[in-house]
Amino acid sequence: MPGTEYAIIVALSFCSAVIASTAIQLILGTRLALLFADTPDRRKVHTAPIPRVGGIAMIAAVLAVTLVWYALSVNGGLIRPIPPGLFRSILAAATCLGVLGFLDDSKFVNIRVRHKIIVAAALALATVYIFGVHPGTISVFGLFVIPEAAGKVIAVLWIVGLINAYNLVDGLDGFAGTISILSLLGITAVSLLAGCTAAAVMGLFAVGAAVGFMVHNAPPARVFMGDTGSCFLGYMTALLTIRIAFLMDGSGKVPLIMPLLAAIPILEVIITILRRTFSANAGGRVRRTLRHIVTADNSHLHHRFLFRGFSHLETCILVGLLTTTIVGGAVCVMMAPISYMPWLAAYLVIPVATALYRVRIGGSLIAPICPEELARNIKLAAQRARTVRRQRFYNDFAMQVALAVPVFALLVYLLMKGA
Repeated sequence: MPGTEYAIIVALSFCSAVIASTAIQLILGTRLALLFADTPDRRKVHTAPIPRVGGIAMIAAVLAVTLVWYALSVNGGLIRPIPPGLFRSILAAATCLGVLGFLDDSKFVNIRVRHKIIVAAALALATVYIFGVHPGTISVFGLFVIPEAAGKVIAVLWIVGLINAYNLVDGLDGFAGTISILSLLGITAVSLLAGCTAAAVMGLFAVGAAVGFMVHNAPPARVFMGDTGSCFLGYMTALLTIRIAFLMDGSGKVPLIMPLLAAIPILEVIITILRRTFSANAGGRVRRTLRHIVTADNSHLHHRFLFRGFSHLETCILVGLLTTTIVGGAVCVMMAPISYMPWLAAYLVIPVATALYRVRIGGSLIAPICPEELARNIKLAAQRARTVRRQRFYNDFAMQVALAVPVFALLVYLLMKGA
């Protein structure tokens, strides 16, 4: 990438962060924030109304810098053009998810889950079949090839799945933002290694918007991203990983790299479905079981960290470390020979399994009946066992760092070998 083009990309990414942060600050200073206040209830962890306007600002930031990129590429020729399919997909996502999230995050419109899924499915179908963003044929570890027609169906399911997955992990101050920034940085790195400059640039734009949002969402949060932001970040992750998969045709690494780049949201979806299915007590009735699966609760991964005694910030640090390890593993998979893949995949199971075991996935939780009680319980636990809680955090932190060391040692080795 030429120096001038590189400087423009970095400047636009910085502008994305500034636009998102400034837009949130301006909205918080108006009465518009009252229309998007997220009121506490039984399963939420905040005790006062907090505006859900972060997603609106993030979409505005990404859309603004993307349009500037398009204008510079068409009129000035200072930067390479954005692929038409990618550009149209982002415009469609900003419109559909922006309007849907805007309505749903307001206090006066309640959009049901099935309507959100319908919109997500329509957007996914348009992305794949109208705008032409799909993975093409997919080589599965060099053993066999999934044809393009099946690859398009997988892409549609991938987009719908990640939109809903990111919606699930958005439940704690800084949690979804931390995961999104790290995943998008991983996508940027993998995109550059795959020769997909457009995906790398869009990844940086999305990172900038998420960083600008995190200025106001870092614990204690002043603003939430709402469904607008979580759905948009999920869509961007899905879109960019599909673009990467298209350029990696025949490598055999796509089935491992794509899940690793969105590991925590995917893990949350799998655990949530299994947990709700086994606790449904549906008496064999499929419809009742499905209804129970889509019913919101407060036993998600981030809730379990809180119930274990960690603060919002400590939870973000621990999950951020885990995400960094997994994303680093994805970069290693991209750089390493395909013969390394079974060993990398097997090793990455260890930090994931360790983290899940530490938060007692598979065990039962006694959920508090209201956010005030949750806050009170956390405060009392901190007062009674502050030293124990800190020691527990340091132990988990040291364990995650130790498990990350082999992954990044391999990454350094591969970088030195490639140089």
